[in-house]
Amino acid sequence: MKDSLRWAYGLNQWNFRLDVFVRREDHLRALQTLAATGFDAVELPSGTGRWDNIARPEVILQTHGTAEAFLAFLRTAGVQRIASLFWDPSAPAEEEEGYAFRFARNPADSDAIVEWSQPMIDFTAAVGAEQLVVRPAHSAWMGPPLAAEEYGVLGDFWNRIGRRAADAGVGLALHYDCLSAVHSEEDLELLLAATDPALVGFALDTAELTIGGIDPVAFYERHADRVTHVHLKDTRFRDMGEEYRMPGAESTMLKGGAGRRIERWFFELGTEGGLVDVPAMVATLKAHQYPGWVVVESDHGGNPAELAMLNSWYLQHELGIPKT
Repeated sequence: MKDSLRWAYGLNQWNFRLDVFVRREDHLRALQTLAATGFDAVELPSGTGRWDNIARPEVILQTHGTAEAFLAFLRTAGVQRIASLFWDPSAPAEEEEGYAFRFARNPADSDAIVEWSQPMIDFTAAVGAEQLVVRPAHSAWMGPPLAAEEYGVLGDFWNRIGRRAADAGVGLALHYDCLSAVHSEEDLELLLAATDPALVGFALDTAELTIGGIDPVAFYERHADRVTHVHLKDTRFRDMGEEYRMPGAESTMLKGGAGRRIERWFFELGTEGGLVDVPAMVATLKAHQYPGWVVVESDHGGNPAELAMLNSWYLQHELGIPKT
């Protein structure tokens, strides 16, 4: 995509089940699809172990040998660069982190998570990506609501990782997740106030914010100076009854609709009945001369190749963005 904005695509869309995005030919097919639809940059998903072998840096390096060899592999499929990496430190990693459950809200876990961040930061820098995008807190159902004083703990923790990232020439962006303990607009304001703008940016996700009851366009207008990364996708639904607090919300809500028979929460751009004003979001980013990446996603929303083509069609034919 050739535009005043920089466009990339999220590989998490393909990584929707343990055994479906593992072989080299699967990776090549996904990358070739994105290159054919006009996306020559990608965001790598979060993951762990050999089953997520295009997600975790340690496993990528075991498979390809070096960061340069991995980039060469991407280029054989027409993808020229990696825009960003996603990392969820509250998700236990297998070989890499010993299956440990640790939480950013817990000061006793901070040192270990900060050390875990170093391979992510180093790899992000090695492949020339600009942003390490992170989930700032655990899922809300996993513990009691965050107390006001805990935002200071979170802020100090992410500032430490942000400093390491900055020293490596990498940006750190906190990603809003509709299931996270940092959920409301007030929660977000507390977290942003507790972090150093010079070290910690914000990754605005249009669908996740909308599901959580926050207008992404209005939020960006108020915080354009903090937004260093954008995930662009649509949704037809909002969380109407604190469904994000349901036990196992990753399955009971996002995969089961919390009793509302919602088959999926995330949709391609321009979907009928979509709640995200995509043209307004894109226009606002351009008006503010947003310098970061816009990563298009559908996030486990259906057939990955089909959704990539639909997203590409929307950008070209509805927003007038040339494919090449």
